[in-house]
This record gives sequence, structure tokens and C-alpha cells, in this order.
Amino acid sequence: MKSIIIVALLCLFSAPVIVLCQNKDLPPEWVFDNKDEIKNWGSANQLQPLAIDTAKNKKGDKVTITKTVSLGTDPYIFPDGGWAGFLAGVQQPFDGKKYPIIYIGVRVNVTSTWQIYYYTDQDSAYSERQVQNFPVDASDDFVDLQFKMSTGGWQEEEIRGFRIDPGTFAGVEAEVDYVSFRGVPGGMTKAVESKRKLAITWGEMKK
Repeated sequence: MKSIIIVALLCLFSAPVIVLCQNKDLPPEWVFDNKDEIKNWGSANQLQPLAIDTAKNKKGDKVTITKTVSLGTDPYIFPDGGWAGFLAGVQQPFDGKKYPIIYIGVRVNVTSTWQIYYYTDQDSAYSERQVQNFPVDASDDFVDLQFKMSTGGWQEEEIRGFRIDPGTFAGVEAEVDYVSFRGVPGGMTKAVESKRKLAITWGEMKK
């Protein structure tokens, strides 16, 4: 009987560990529920320091966000990494073909072009060959956006790091609810519960 109880307890307490290990195989996702989620966002340029805060959407519901403001014509930051890619032990490389869409929940004060630069196992340099441009429109409420990464080698190679350029000029005030390659966090439920408009924009546009 004692051995049965011990086995049962091991199964019970090892279950969360198994889930965590499985999550390491998933691509990155940040929901900005606490400051630890941004502590490894590095090599920022022409941006006010990121901060975790709360904001209200148009319906008056509270949303936990990270926010920043662009200070020049070349603002950027590397999520959980830097010029050398993802930090070891923080984020794992992932399959760009399997995860070709970036999901962003955001509210901005002015329409601008955002960019995703990235590098892969085949091309370890951030360059204009491996960049995706996409429009982010000004909005008085948070909007859920989806953009397909279609340029360069994203859909053929392993993604080892990327950077976000939130605009191409100073004065872009960005409140970001989440950034994910897994889908809208919580699925469609999150968008419905917060009563936001779901805006789907495919970023397959010519530079």
C-alpha cells in the first residue's frame, strides 16, 4: 500500500514538470503579466525602457501590458535575446515553417510600419533579406493582429532570434498586450471576453 501511495504522489507532482518540458518545444509567447517577462528583452535602440503596466480598453476592462515609446527613426528591441539570438536557457530556436504567423495584441497612437528582423540556422546575420514589414494602424482600442512571415528563409529554416521594430519614426506610443507565435493567448476566447475587434491582416506585402 505504501509503495502505491508513493507512486501516486510522484505522478501527481511530476505532472507540472512534464507540462513545462513540453512547453519548451513551443515557440515564444509573451503575455506581459509580470516584469520577469521583459527582463531579458535586450539591446534596445531609440526606445523608452519597457515597463509592465495596466491599461483600460474601450469597454473599461483592465489589460496588463508592456509599453514603450519610439525615440527616433530606428527603434528596435530583441525579445529574450540580442544580436546573438535567443538567450540560451531562456528561449529555444523554433521551426519557422511550422510557426509562420506572429500574433500581436496592441494599441498605438499613430499609424506606422512595424518590422520583424530575424536570423536563422542558415543565415546568422540580421539583414534586409530577412525582414517582414507590416502596417499597424492607430486605434483607440486594443486590436488583435496576425501577420504571416513570408520573406527570406523564415518558412524553410530554424528561427534562432528576432527583433521587433515598432515604427520607423519617433513618437510611436505602443501598448502591447501580447506577442506570440502560438496563436492568440487563450484562443479566440480572449478576444471575445475583452470584446475587442479581431483584425486579421496578412503581412505578405512588398517592401
